[in-house]
Amino acid sequence: MRVKPYAQSKIQPQLESLNDSEHVSQRGKKLLFFSGGSALRTFCQPLVKATHNSVHLVTPFDSGGSSAKIRQHFSLPAVGDLRNRLLALSHNHTREQKIIARLLSYRLCSNASQYALRDHLQSMADGRDPLVALLSHERRQLFCQNITGILQCLPIDFDLEGACIGNLLFIDTKHSGKNSLQSGIELFHQMLDIRGVVRPIVEDNLHIAAYLQNGETIVGQHLLTAKETPALSSAITKLYLCENVSNPSAVDCLLQPTNRAYIEQADVICYPPGSFFTSIVANLLPVGVGEAVGKNPNKKVYIPNLGNDPEQLGMSLEDCVLTLLSYLRKNTQQPLPASQYISTILLDVNEKYYSGGIPFEQFRALGIAVIQRDLVTMRSAPFYNDELLLKSLLEITQG
Repeated sequence: MRVKPYAQSKIQPQLESLNDSEHVSQRGKKLLFFSGGSALRTFCQPLVKATHNSVHLVTPFDSGGSSAKIRQHFSLPAVGDLRNRLLALSHNHTREQKIIARLLSYRLCSNASQYALRDHLQSMADGRDPLVALLSHERRQLFCQNITGILQCLPIDFDLEGACIGNLLFIDTKHSGKNSLQSGIELFHQMLDIRGVVRPIVEDNLHIAAYLQNGETIVGQHLLTAKETPALSSAITKLYLCENVSNPSAVDCLLQPTNRAYIEQADVICYPPGSFFTSIVANLLPVGVGEAVGKNPNKKVYIPNLGNDPEQLGMSLEDCVLTLLSYLRKNTQQPLPASQYISTILLDVNEKYYSGGIPFEQFRALGIAVIQRDLVTMRSAPFYNDELLLKSLLEITQG
């Protein structure tokens, strides 16, 4: 198996200074989440009120939607999940910041001509677009300069239908290669009050592939999630990384030193709800992740999905825990006890949400604590209530 070197990043944690007294200080807990981009969107709203020190390591392996077009033309990792999480952590307390958030979430029309779409982008670059015109001089100049640079480097055959403005801003016109995501993340911090750290787990331009129980191999994240294609009819038996569809051989990549430090120093590590394989397990694939988790002496909390996740076909709660442990222990020289990788499983009091029930004895034998709380309300069902979930997670951190 060929190993790709890590993409060294210059990014450092960027925490905005606080402007009001209703929120806690920057000394908030360092909660670290392995996830995709959309699963924790609403959870981030109470999270930024509790801490500005949360760290979000997200997957850069998406192969569908607007990200796919950017990846194809610019050889970048997927940027959509980064954009989603950065926006989710933004504290849009002013009118201008709300306008900026709308701009960075805006998608170009999906049924207009390419000429009309480029003209729309040009109007943004010129500051003539109605939303852009509402920005202050400083932020309008910053935004317009970046859109102008992107327009100048977009290939003539680049399809702009449905393109997300925030995703396009990750096309770095000043740098290329290993630090290509740097300027995009920094630009979001310059434009918005983002209260937390968001980083790709790696910056390597790789794709997810999966072996299925029926012997089939699927290459491409968007083919596994059941969001753009029908759900899988056969269970996933192994997830791995590869370069692309034409070269589906397994390849490893190394965890970046900065991300390793974040993992080792977190006050709590969380495997949150989200697409089990493409959001959670995918973050554990780079060499060094399991080792870094094992070195952290603090709590590691798994919060399983409620109800049906198409990626968990045929999997019980126990299967999910054992699967996470297998990937965390992979590539480690001396595998540690299970509790060093997952110390706690946080569940709702209602066992019906968890396939196969809750195997208390098996978890106890692994040294994993099971904590049950009222986490689902009538309004939030069939999902967790974000405030109750955060409260329980913080209690575990302090315990």
